[in-house]
Amino acid sequence: QKKDGNDGASSALSHNADRHYHVFAKPLVLTKLAHFLMDMHRENGKWTGTKSRPLVLLAEKPRSNTYMVVGYEYPEEAGNVVRNKFGQNFESAAQSMKGMFWFDSFDSNVVEVAARDVQKFLEQLHYMMETA
Repeated sequence: QKKDGNDGASSALSHNADRHYHVFAKPLVLTKLAHFLMDMHRENGKWTGTKSRPLVLLAEKPRSNTYMVVGYEYPEEAGNVVRNKFGQNFESAAQSMKGMFWFDSFDSNVVEVAARDVQKFLEQLHYMMETA
């Protein structure tokens, strides 16, 4: 006997929505999004040549109170290969401060950062990339 009046349909909908809630909190999805954004900026004439800049994307993971952070470097010209230095930069930024970090991904340009540390981490990352 049900006391909440729930017929199961709303439960299935909330479960389905919950399952898709963190779609951008996956490293591959964030990397593909970064690649797409860089392609769009290249087509529009932005971020090409000397205006080319690396991109850092974050996705919140509310259940674990963390953020997935992906660093992406795009070649100045199509067809060129760029060595992604974010793995080294992420590790250096994490070591320079106290905080909670997880380097659990296959890709070194991916890190999970505790929500309370993400702002400081980004500031450290920016500082380290500017002075390099």
